[in-house]
Amino acid sequence: MSYQVESTASTAVVANDSFIPKNLTVVPSSSDAVVLNDTQTSVKSVQVTVATYAAIEKLVNEREMWQENSYRTSNEQLYAILQNCYGMYKAMEGASTESDALRGGLRDYISVKGYTFTKSTHSLTKIIKCVFGFDRRRVSTYSIVLRSALAKGVVVVDVAEFIRNQGGVEEIRLAKSPNAMSPKQKAQIAISSVVVNNIGVFTSPTLSRMLDAGKIGANTVLIGTWQSDDSVVIRAVVESDTALNTALTSHYSSIKAAAKEQAVELKAVVVADCKQQAIQAAAATATLTA
Repeated sequence: MSYQVESTASTAVVANDSFIPKNLTVVPSSSDAVVLNDTQTSVKSVQVTVATYAAIEKLVNEREMWQENSYRTSNEQLYAILQNCYGMYKAMEGASTESDALRGGLRDYISVKGYTFTKSTHSLTKIIKCVFGFDRRRVSTYSIVLRSALAKGVVVVDVAEFIRNQGGVEEIRLAKSPNAMSPKQKAQIAISSVVVNNIGVFTSPTLSRMLDAGKIGANTVLIGTWQSDDSVVIRAVVESDTALNTALTSHYSSIKAAAKEQAVELKAVVVADCKQQAIQAAAATATLTA
C-alpha cells in the first residue's frame, strides 16, 4: 500500500520532509483501494505522525528565533556592559594622573549616591553596584564574574568572549574556585548513588496517572509523610527539573558528609591499631631485655 501527501496550503511539500506545511491530509494513493480497517488505521497513524512532526518543528523554529534574537541579544548587551565596567576598573590601575582622577571620580559618585562599602570591598564590586543598583544578588554575581576574569588575567577586549566560553555569568558564579562543582555536577554524581539504592517499592494507580509516561526510568521527586507505623504516605509528585536537581544536590551533600565521617572513623581505627601495635612491641622488647 502506498500513500501520497496532499497539502491544502499553497506551499509545496519538499520531498525530504525538510519543510511540512501546517495543513496536511494524508490519503491513500489512487492506485490502491483502501478496503480494510487496519489499512484505514494506518492512514490515521500517518496523519497523526505528520501533524505532530509539523507542530514540533513549528515550536523548534520559534525557539530558534527566540534564542538567536531576544535571548542572545539580551546576553550580549549584558556582556558588553560588564566588559565596559571591567575596562573602567583597568583604567584606574597605575599611578598616572588620569588613573588617579578616575579613582577620585568613582569616590565622588559613590558619595553623591549615598552608597556605603566596607574597606575590604573590591573596586570592581563598587563599580558594579554603581551601574546595576541595589540588587545585592546581581551585584554579587557580576562582581564574581569580573573578579574571576581579573584573576585569570583576561584583557578588556576579551571579557565578553571569556563569559561566553565559561557558559555565562551563572556558571562562573557557581564555580567560585577552580575545584568547585556546580549544583548540576553534584546532581550528576548523586544520580550514580541513587540508581543503586532500593529503599522500597510503592505502586498506586493514582500515582501512575500523575506521573509522565514519557519519563519512565527517570528520577522524580515525591513528597511524603512518615507515619507512626513506619509507613510513608505519598502526598504529591513534583515533576520539576529544578526541584529534582536541588534534591540530588542535597543528597550529594549527605553522601559527602557520610564519606567524611566514615573517613574519620577509619582514621581513628587505624590510629588505635597503631597504638596497640606500639604497646605490644614495647612489651615484647621489655620482656626480651628483662
